[in-house]
Order: sequence, then structure tokens, then C-alpha cells
Amino acid sequence: MNNGTQGKKRRIFITVAVLALMAGVAVFTTSAAFTATTSNPGNTIEAGTVAIGDSDAGTGQLYNALNQKPGSGNGPTAACIRVSYSGSLASAVKLYRSAVTNGSAFRLTVERGSGLSAPAANMNCTGFTASSTAFDNTLDQFPTTYAAGVDGKAAGAAWSTGQSVDYRFTVYTVDDTTPNAHTSAMDTGAHSFTWEAQNN
Repeated sequence: MNNGTQGKKRRIFITVAVLALMAGVAVFTTSAAFTATTSNPGNTIEAGTVAIGDSDAGTGQLYNALNQKPGSGNGPTAACIRVSYSGSLASAVKLYRSAVTNGSAFRLTVERGSGLSAPAANMNCTGFTASSTAFDNTLDQFPTTYAAGVDGKAAGAAWSTGQSVDYRFTVYTVDDTTPNAHTSAMDTGAHSFTWEAQNN
């Protein structure tokens, strides 16, 4: 092969190489694109609150009476308590009790109202004005779960932040003329009442 032919082939090779290189640059440069963005900053989410408390701060007793005679006029002095709601979510409040013994031997009335002048641990009822009756039956009939509980407000109305309800508890021993039915003392055993709030 003469030098002229080789030179011609070399020139063709170089030309093809340069064209291929230029094509690569062209492909690279044309892969760029126009862009634009927008954003929404500062997103956050917070759970609401459900909070309930009462005026005795969990230390008082609504009744603690021994040696009681039967009859509605012979029970311990009525006791009052204020229950307040401070949660941020509207809630349904229910009242229920823990276990008792001899519940049918004692009658309990629970009234809703307002006006307690000085809700305190001594459970006095000064200023209380009743607006509705929440419960009036023997203690064994008082509900023991939230689902079956006594409405905190009449007709189960929702509670919202800052609202409160005053309650008056009146309890006495039911009259029983059965011979020899009370030759030994009977009591309910220690029990508690719970107000529970669940958001709607």
C-alpha cells in the first residue's frame, strides 16, 4: 500500500473520530433541561388532648359512714364534687363505679348541677343547685363500664375546654323488714367513682 492511500485512510479515520467526539458532546450538551420548583414549608401535626379532673384532687371521699339506720333521712350528709374538663378535643364524659358488695342494700342518688361556692376536699355542697338527676337507684344498678356509664351531662352532651359540672351524691341504707336479715353488719366495701372522657 502506498503512502498516499495510507494518508488518505488516516485522514478519514481522524475525521470520523472527530465527528464521533463532536456527536458525543452534542448529546451531552442537549441532555440539560429548564427546571422550576415551588415548596410549602413549615408543615407540622399535633395530637389534641383529652383531660379531666375533679375538685378533690383524687383524695376525698363522697361518703364513708358506718352504723347507718335504714331510711332516706338517715344517710350521711350529701357530698358534692366538681368535675372539670381541660382537654382541647370535645369529649363525651361517662361516670361509672368499681366493684361493690351488698349493693342492693344501699340507694344512691346522683344529681347534676352547678353553683358550688367552694368545691373542696371536704365535699361540702354549699351553693349547689341541681339541674337534673343522673342516677337514682340501688348501688348495685350503678354501671361499671364506660360503655354503660351515666352521662356526665344531661342527654350525653359533649364537654369542651373549660367546662365543668357539679354533682351531689346522696346515699342511704334501704329499709328491709326481713326477720333476722341484719343481725350482722353489711357494707359495700371500699369503691370508687370514675369520670372518663373520650373524644368525639
